[in-house]
Formats: sequence, structure tokens, C-alpha cells
Amino acid sequence: MNLLQGLNPEQRAAVELPAQSALILAGAGSGKTRVLTTRIAWLISTGQASPHGILAVTFTNKAAKEMATRLSAMLPINTRGMWIGTFHGLCNRMLRAHHREAILPQTFQILDTGDQLSAIKRLMKAMNVDDEKYPPREMQFFISGSKEQGLRAQEVEAYDPYTRRKVEVFAEYDAQCQREGVVDFSELLLRCYELLSRNAAIREHYQERFKHILVDEFQDTNPLQYRWLKLL
Repeated sequence: MNLLQGLNPEQRAAVELPAQSALILAGAGSGKTRVLTTRIAWLISTGQASPHGILAVTFTNKAAKEMATRLSAMLPINTRGMWIGTFHGLCNRMLRAHHREAILPQTFQILDTGDQLSAIKRLMKAMNVDDEKYPPREMQFFISGSKEQGLRAQEVEAYDPYTRRKVEVFAEYDAQCQREGVVDFSELLLRCYELLSRNAAIREHYQERFKHILVDEFQDTNPLQYRWLKLL
């Protein structure tokens, strides 16, 4: 099969693995993304998977675009409908499809890090929080870091008054976002994770659908991304 031309024996072995869980370890520049993309093409062309039964996750939009472009060159398929993207991009897509169950407006807006910082500053001012004692950027890291651990404000352990105040801002920030119909980057993941864990019908739909899940740069997954993958 000409798909496998130009691969070295190790790359070829990774591409042709039987249907099982596998972790591929490889150094920088050794063709990891190429192997992942060829694996997808191989699964489709050998009839082991349909283009719609594959979920491919990468960390950057650039890598996701590159994978889709390479795949189009390898196979005569339209990759547009395929689930290839970043964690945030795929969670966004799921939340748009199930916005009602996720308790979001269909047209919810996404806050970038700059927008998020502005929203936190605005809120801290309204709550009379001393921004010398609680620098807004640190507050931003605290909120995003908590969400990336899969924690809502009420689940964060606050041992002292200083942390309790941060948790209060976190809770009020979440409430403000909900009222305004906006989500930050970490919220995309957490909201999608909560949707899947809470809603058995939606979870089972995607578990049934995605027969193969491929993750580029798997070692970089944070706890929440890992739990999201495990649910699927």
C-alpha cells in the first residue's frame, strides 16, 4: 500500500498497530504527526474505521490544519466534517451542538485571555477587591488553573481568608460569564467535560461514534483534558 511508502520500520509498525491502546514515544522531528496522520489514513483505507468514527486531537490549530491537509492529500475524502482539532476546538463544536444541555446560549461567545483579564478586572473593581493584594493576572491564573484541574469554585479548598477571597471572585466571575453568555478557554473544556459526565445519552452517543481516538503530544495533556479523553 503506497500510504506506507517512505516510512521507516518503527513508523510503519506504529501505523499498522492492531486495534488496541498504544503510546508512541518519539523525539522531536522524528515524524510523530506524520505517523498519526498516516495511521488515520490507514485505518480508513483498510476499512477499519469510517472518517466519522475517528477523533484526532492536537494542541495547536496549526497542527490540526496540517493533519487535515495531509489527510486530504493521502485519501480522496473531504476532511471538513471530520473531528480533527484542538481540545478547545472540539469541545467548542460539542457545546454548540448540545448548547441547551450545557445551559449555554447557542451564540455563546469565547473570551480570549485578554478579554478574560478585562472581565476579571471589571469584576474585582465592582467587588472592591484590592488589586495590589490580588493582582488580576494572578487571579486569572488561579481561575484557569482551578478549571484545568476540573474544579469549580465551590470545590477549591480554601484554607485561609486570602484564598477564600480568591474563591469568592472565582464564583462571581463564573456567574458573570453565565449571565453574559460567554466562556473562557478553560471553561470550554470544563463545560464539555461536565456535559459528558452528566448526560449519559450524549456521552454514549460519542463513545459509540468514536471507535478510534488519536492524540498528538499526549504527554502535554492536563488533568482535565485527560479526564475528557477517558470519558470518551
